[in-house]
Amino acid sequence: MKISQPLVFFSLLLLLTSCQPRMLNVLCFGDSITQGRVKGDSITQLSYRFWLWEKLDSAGYKVDMLGSNNIWHKESRLKRVKVPVSQYTGHTFDTDHEGYYGIRTAEILDGGFTHDSVQYASLHERLQKLEKPDVAFVHIGTNDSKGDSLKTITALKEIAEQIYFKNTKTTIFLAKLNTPWVRFVNHAVEPLMDELRMKYPKLKIRYVDMAAGWVNCTDVPGTMTYDWTHPNVLGQKTMANNWYKAFKSIGDKQKPSFIANTKVTAQTDSSVTITWTPATDNKYIAGYNIRVNNEMVNWHRSECGSKEKQCIALLTDNSLTLTNLKKGNEYKVTVSAVDFANNVSVAKEISFLK
Repeated sequence: MKISQPLVFFSLLLLLTSCQPRMLNVLCFGDSITQGRVKGDSITQLSYRFWLWEKLDSAGYKVDMLGSNNIWHKESRLKRVKVPVSQYTGHTFDTDHEGYYGIRTAEILDGGFTHDSVQYASLHERLQKLEKPDVAFVHIGTNDSKGDSLKTITALKEIAEQIYFKNTKTTIFLAKLNTPWVRFVNHAVEPLMDELRMKYPKLKIRYVDMAAGWVNCTDVPGTMTYDWTHPNVLGQKTMANNWYKAFKSIGDKQKPSFIANTKVTAQTDSSVTITWTPATDNKYIAGYNIRVNNEMVNWHRSECGSKEKQCIALLTDNSLTLTNLKKGNEYKVTVSAVDFANNVSVAKEISFLK
């Protein structure tokens, strides 16, 4: 059979096109947890950005990291530290970002601040000089813990809007902070997203619960920070893994499969431990929400000290101990699984009389 030259050419063109790396413009946005830091010639806080870039780079994307800033905090612009490379591909890390050590949410939006000897314009002006982001990873608010909560949430909403105005096709990943004591930020994320979706029906926005499973306390095994706030290597990789799972879940609309088989496995006069069979998902399970008599109870608590409540966060284990229960009362517990696309399973229920 004789094959026509146009058909051969078209086939070769398809082959060459399929072998090209997929372009991906990535905006990492935040404060010190995003920027990272150097001391002298050493990177002391690499930040999640490198590990996230390495995952995307290894997955075959040609990644362009976007941002007005390209240094780690305290890095000399005249004598740059050695830029890391991927251990898998040998590609050199792209250091551009929108992270500023010590910045507050309204400051990073409004501009006018001086950081590492450079004065920065408003976010609107900075975005005008950048390529359009395909994805934006936003982790901001840690430095607002003692500030005006309404001002912070309003600024966070405007940040999402500015990114959307830059490119209406951008998928925005909005973090529930891994500093869980900034409760008002984490608890505002989902209502803020609902408000934005009502205003901009085409907006693609998801939350990523960084407080889920996070260990801030530096004195316990598995700690993810140097100092309760800034991630160590384990923390940086954990954040990168969470971002990456959320990225790989773009377009996922399938709810987790959750049989649950919820059981009471231990109890005292005032407490009960419930367990359930882990959920499965076509992508990744992020964690679980638990309600007792219709009240959310999956609080992230301090891992040391007083064990006080910090914020509601997805539970990453498949068990929970309920305390301060009263004899003679009936309790209805519902458990639901959540994936990294924010899809929620059908809730499973168990009731017991204390």
